[in-house]
Formats: sequence, C-alpha cells, structure tokens
Amino acid sequence: MLKTTTTVKAKDTSSAMEKVITELGEDCVILSTKKKNGMIEMTASNQMKYKSAVKKRYNKEKFSNIYNLKSGKLKINKENIKKVEHKTDITRNINLDTINKIIKQETSSLLEKLDKKLENVYLTDYKNVSKNIIFSYYLKLKELGFSSKVLDKYHEALDKEESFEVSKYKLYRKLSELMAAPYPERIFNSKLIMVTGPSGSGKTAMAAKITSTIVDKYGRNNIVLAELCRNSNTATENLKSYARLLNIPITNSLQNGDLSDTMLLNDNARIVVDLAGNIETGNKVIEELEERHGDKNICSILCIQSGSSPEMIESTLRKVKAQRPIVALTKSDECNISAATLSHLAEKKAKIGLVSGTKSIVDSLLFTDANILAKFMKENF
Repeated sequence: MLKTTTTVKAKDTSSAMEKVITELGEDCVILSTKKKNGMIEMTASNQMKYKSAVKKRYNKEKFSNIYNLKSGKLKINKENIKKVEHKTDITRNINLDTINKIIKQETSSLLEKLDKKLENVYLTDYKNVSKNIIFSYYLKLKELGFSSKVLDKYHEALDKEESFEVSKYKLYRKLSELMAAPYPERIFNSKLIMVTGPSGSGKTAMAAKITSTIVDKYGRNNIVLAELCRNSNTATENLKSYARLLNIPITNSLQNGDLSDTMLLNDNARIVVDLAGNIETGNKVIEELEERHGDKNICSILCIQSGSSPEMIESTLRKVKAQRPIVALTKSDECNISAATLSHLAEKKAKIGLVSGTKSIVDSLLFTDANILAKFMKENF
C-alpha cells in the first residue's frame, strides 16, 4: 500500500472513515475533519512523519492519570484523600465521606466532558485498544448502542474465557430476565384490559390485536371492544373496521361505572378498552378503576413505539399512573427496536410483555418471556 495523504468526501463521519481505511489501511491517522456543503471532508495519511507527530502529542502517562478505568468503574485512592484531610484546618473539619462525595462529583463532571470529547472517535482496530479483553467487549457493545449504565451494571456477564458472541448472548439473557414481564398471561386472566400510550403509538391497533388473540383463545362470546377518552360520539373508523373483521360488538358509550358493573356482575366478560387521546386523560380512568378494584382483574398495556428516543421513553414512563403496566413495543415493522431503546427501558425497570411486528391484526402479536426477548436481541443486534 502506497504511503500517501488523501482527502475523502462522504455523507457522514462513519462513511468517511470506511473510505479512509480502505485507501490507507487501519494504521493511518486522521489529520482533519470538517463539514462542507453538507458533506464530511476527512484528510488522513499513512506517512510515517504524520504518525510520529501523533505519537508525540499523545502522552500515555498523562492520559492514564485522568482516571483509572477498571470495568467501567472509577478507582479512588483513599490514602491520598487522608493526606488531603490533614493538610489544612478547613479539611480537618470535613469527614472522609464528604471528601469522597466531592471528589466523585468532580470526577463525574470530568468524565461527562471527556465522553463528549470522545463522541465522534471511531475505533478501527479493537485488538490494539486494550489488553483487557472484557474492556474490548465493553466497547463493542457500546458501539452497538447499549448504554454505559446498563453495561456497567451487567458487565460481569462478559467472560474473557469465552468468545465475544457467547459473552454478548449472556448479557442479553441478563437483560431479558430483568425486562420480561413476569406474568404476561395475566392479560388473558383480566376482565378489563386498558390500552394506553402517547398519541400515535399504535393503541387502537394494539387493542384490536389483543382482542383478536382473546377471540382465538376463548371465542367471541362475552368480549367487547371499547373506546374511551375521545371527544366524539362515535368510535374511530379503524376500531369499527377491526370490530367488523373480528365480528364482535364495539362501543364508546361505556363509563367507569359501567366498566365496574360489568366486572362485578359477569365473571366471563372481557372488555378491551382503547384509551384514545393522551396519557393524562387515560390515567384518570385507570386510577379510578384500580382504586375501586385493585389491579387483580385489570391489566394496563402501555404502548411505546419501537425506535422511540430515550427522552420520549422517559417522558412516557413518568406520565403513566397504572400500577403494573405491561409495555408493548409497537410498529416494530416500521421502526427498528434499537439497543439504545432497550437500554433505556432497562434503566427505568420497564417490563416488556408484547411486541407487535406487523400491521395485520391476526397472528401479529408476540407474547414475550426471557427466552423470547434474548432471542430477539440476538437476531437484531
């Protein structure tokens, strides 16, 4: 391969890096990166003089002193803290725990700044990053989109004696055991199934799919598809179409009292309710019914669209007031369920019980458990 310097153009930094590596090899150095006319221009070289200059600028000892990475944890030397404690009259009055707290706050701030600096750094050769195999596995999973919080918590699943693929699947198993709804079958055992979620999250289709599954399991008797919280005298056309297709009754005239009476008077009745509108409106219905009956005979399904941002997930989970909502990941055929989405759901201890993968309402609902979720992660990440 010729020793040369080149400039490439690409739509993004990742594509530019691929072109550079193809032309100059993995040991090249990036000299500059800039955005021009909507394109990324990257200049790189594999000439020795540039590579030597980069080595001189990089002081390994100084960099390693910023913080000590050990399985993603910050190592604090308490002996140094004790020396500081006796240095002045002021620090004599501050206990060791207080100093520890201050140092952790300062170092956390430093790490956040450092993370931002490293956001656009791309690794081209993992084997030269670290002799610590676990740390290399950690970086690969981070690149897939898993959050630092999740990896820090479950990094013990990574085993240096095993291949990356085996270690990765062990991590998926750990996450799946945490996230899988423990009793998704309570959907079938509930008399009242309330489907809630943000506008546009697929509540109406999810209500129809759950109804279709119940019809397949128990038949059409004693099941009603209902709609509440919508400012209209008639149910939506979509819900009407689903009801006609399933050949079951539909109503939007039920009130909370009617729902309570149905639950108390008819042991076999099941009502699947599409809580149209926003989450706050649906919360009032759910809270009132759960206050009367508990959640033994009531099951709340929280629809979250696949590919939702961490901010959207956090906002949705914060707003919902149901006691034990089962998360349904919707529109997975339109939006990819990313590692970032699953990471944020795991951080918030959300329980996933359903995945909706197609627009069809028949045979399109996946009831999950730890095994199914782990298999799903393996096939998609």
